[in-house]
Amino acid sequence: MKKLLLVIALGVITATAAWAQVGIKAGVGFATINEEGDDISQDDIDNRSIVTPVLGLTFGINIADILTIQPELLYSQSGGSNTYTLLGAVTKNSYRINYLELPVLAKLQFGNANQDGIGVHIAAGPWIGYALNGKRTTKTTRDDTVLFDVEDKFTFDDQDNAERINYGMIGAAGVSFGNVVVDLRYNYGLNNLLDNDADNTNDTKPVLQTRNIALTLGMTF
Repeated sequence: MKKLLLVIALGVITATAAWAQVGIKAGVGFATINEEGDDISQDDIDNRSIVTPVLGLTFGINIADILTIQPELLYSQSGGSNTYTLLGAVTKNSYRINYLELPVLAKLQFGNANQDGIGVHIAAGPWIGYALNGKRTTKTTRDDTVLFDVEDKFTFDDQDNAERINYGMIGAAGVSFGNVVVDLRYNYGLNNLLDNDADNTNDTKPVLQTRNIALTLGMTF
């Protein structure tokens, strides 16, 4: 699967780089995890964000005067931390997962024609991600006594039942100044990373889904 995703990503780059507007981007994300357990509802969990890196390449394919199709190839980190209380015991989980992501966005650009002036844009579209690696730490305490404290690395095999493939939707908006682009986006993960059903329809608990708000600064060429 890793080779397949890399082949797809390289195919998109090869097919578009020769006649598309190419850009680079880097920034920070504020990642959270949406988690729900068998005995814990989402309302019972205190979710906290973590600061994560985002960087990669963009390719703009002009379809019409204001419409661009924008494939991207990004390195992005997802994760977060959350705390919940069950039977008097307080459990804190922390996650960090490194992804190779391939978004494909439909982008509406207003102004800044030919990178001349100031413009604004809005964009939306799907993305698919392949987890390179990751880890989870879990610590449970009761009355200042540590009951459980462990760090696990995700192997994305039958040992941890974590899904390597993630996917979701992106909504974005931003401004451009000549060839400099500032972009703010919300990345909504749809796949339950802990659902190892045969049909993987996100119908089981526990639930683990990624969320990310990212602010990037980019340059087009």
